[in-house]
Amino acid sequence: MIRNRVWIALALIALPLAGRTLWHYRGFYRPASPIQVPAYAEFSPPQPPLTEAAFESREAAAEPEGAHAGPQKLVLFDQSHSNRFSMSELRSLTTALSAQGARIEVLDSSSAFDELGLEGRLKYASSFVVVAPSVVFSHSEVTAVEDFVGRGGRLLVVLDPTRTGSGIDVFGFLFLAPSDDVSAANQLLRSFDLSFSDDYLYNLLDNEGNFRNVLLRGFGDHPLTAGLQTVALYAARSVQTQAGTLLLSGDSATLSSLTDAGGGLAAAALAPGAQTLALGDLTFMTPPYDAVADNARFIHNLAEYLLGGERRLNLQDLPFVFSGPVSVVQSDDFSLQAETLVALRAMSVALGPAGVSLSFPDDAPSDGDLLVLGLFEPDPELGDLIGPFDLVLPANAEDGRLGTPEFGSVNPAGIGFVGLARADGHTTLILLASDQAGLVSLLETVGQGLLSDCLFSESTALCQIGEGVGFGSSEPLGFDLGFEETFND
Repeated sequence: MIRNRVWIALALIALPLAGRTLWHYRGFYRPASPIQVPAYAEFSPPQPPLTEAAFESREAAAEPEGAHAGPQKLVLFDQSHSNRFSMSELRSLTTALSAQGARIEVLDSSSAFDELGLEGRLKYASSFVVVAPSVVFSHSEVTAVEDFVGRGGRLLVVLDPTRTGSGIDVFGFLFLAPSDDVSAANQLLRSFDLSFSDDYLYNLLDNEGNFRNVLLRGFGDHPLTAGLQTVALYAARSVQTQAGTLLLSGDSATLSSLTDAGGGLAAAALAPGAQTLALGDLTFMTPPYDAVADNARFIHNLAEYLLGGERRLNLQDLPFVFSGPVSVVQSDDFSLQAETLVALRAMSVALGPAGVSLSFPDDAPSDGDLLVLGLFEPDPELGDLIGPFDLVLPANAEDGRLGTPEFGSVNPAGIGFVGLARADGHTTLILLASDQAGLVSLLETVGQGLLSDCLFSESTALCQIGEGVGFGSSEPLGFDLGFEETFND
């Protein structure tokens, strides 16, 4: 009896253990097979198409010696409008410019307080580059840029949707609400039939590792696109033009973030006349992106474009019309007196920013830049110098008036004539008046930069230098000013 109870007790203890064991038992142990891992050593991530980094230096080395002979061209970069970039980011472009013989100058915020400013510096620049501005240009600055482009200067405006944000005031502590880059750029480009959209381009199907890194293969017919097959841009704004040339265009899958629509979208465009270029991306110029696809070739083409224009100098570019020392040549009827020396001193000071000086040779040199001072009286020694302006001097006219191709026939009393001629790379500036006092007054007018008060053509001007029938009487000037006088009762 007692033995049965023992077996029952053992059974009660063993049965739960056996049940638990059978419930959780999964059979005999088998060692796990090795975990399969990717063959990392054989894995090759996708790489963007690269160009040779030495493209620019190789092109420069291939050019023959003396290829950059001639006047050095200057490219002016704007940093005076709270531009959101640093010059070091443009090293690939500035290197390409320097390799082609250009000189680089930066217009920073302190330039607004010097004597030249933007308007003055454009007088001697060949090209003007504006990158990511956040402050609008003043009306006078816009007018100066338009005039600069109209006379052969080239303008490049570059935006980048990653270069936006708030600004601060000139004292450095108050956040402002500045105009965004699109507004600032479009204000400058309005008269050139170019505009940026406040967007970025993207492509979900064909891109360089990211949907915002678009690959563009549609190129307009222009030397800027020579040798290009693919250009990779990174967060580029789209550019529009009505009558200009679309340079870098995407395919139908390249869309705008503003509308999520595509077709005909471009990231770069030339204005009619090809003197102004709008470009929607800055990042592609910075390392390492400047070595992707044909970006290096495009940067090289940009440098050639900026240096390919021919600026036409006119009287408004004084004193930067001269390229070297200026020899003063005066007629026999004009003598150097105390008043004359004071006026010449003012002219010498005016030429200071251009880095040129005055000299007084006994005879007119056969070459070089000249400042010719003479009277309306015929002078055989000055005849060849005055000849290019086709003037009819008062002594040679039946009515005793001064004849000019640009302004017609005028009474010479109280009037000074200013003429600018260029030949064989040299400049001749001619100042003529009726008498010595008038010529001294005209010399002071030119030296003090007051030609804006004169009546202008591109290469000649008529200035008031005293009282006379040409300005101070009711006798007409002999040419139409293009407006009618109105009087209030």
